[in-house]
Amino acid sequence: MNEFTRFTFYPVTGWHIGPLSDHRALVLQFGYLDPTASREHPPQETLFFGLTIEMAKELVSNLSDQIDYVEKNGAKH
Repeated sequence: MNEFTRFTFYPVTGWHIGPLSDHRALVLQFGYLDPTASREHPPQETLFFGLTIEMAKELVSNLSDQIDYVEKNGAKH
């Protein structure tokens, strides 16, 4: 079993992100492909998610750590 068959994942096609008016927060929405839909089906969009500035900074840090890991260790076949 390879990593892609352990769980269903939804490839991200893009995102919208911006400040939440009158708050120290951001909103984030992802576009994604539904792996169970036909290839002709257009990308879907999530609801808008709210993140505090602290959460957004932690997300950036976590993403950076994971990018560094993948770049150093390469793809495993």
